[in-house]
Amino acid sequence: MAEQNVITSMLDDLSSEQPIHTALCIGQKIDQNSAIQWHYFNVNEFLNLPFTQRYDLGFVVLDTEQMLVLPEVQKAQILVRLRDLMAKRIVVVSRFQDEKLLRSLGFTQLIDKTSHDADFALWQFNILTYKHVPDWFNSKFWANPENWDKFRW
Repeated sequence: MAEQNVITSMLDDLSSEQPIHTALCIGQKIDQNSAIQWHYFNVNEFLNLPFTQRYDLGFVVLDTEQMLVLPEVQKAQILVRLRDLMAKRIVVVSRFQDEKLLRSLGFTQLIDKTSHDADFALWQFNILTYKHVPDWFNSKFWANPENWDKFRW
């Protein structure tokens, strides 16, 4: 399991960027910050959980014994459901072997794996920073009413 002080400092940094009031945790109980209302679910409970609210933070620990025996397809189901429905931002603690899965789902790495000796990495998904909007994607370039009578389209 990742060092607790790394998780605590990461939660403080995320809270400073955007307030976190509710958090969902899968894989291990985490009660790091008393200001955050934590909801813990195991894998089966989470996959059967109906969508009733969107949490500010989803926290997944993939390097526990329960999560290590899961097939990669089920890990992907958990992360996709969390990403698309249940959480605004997601933080994943994983081992190096999950790098391909996390990159394919659009996660970005928070801690460089070469900066420490342990077999863990921190990943995040934030829809606000997932894709930058290009310059050409605005209403200025969508239609050119001044050219409607000049050119045949």
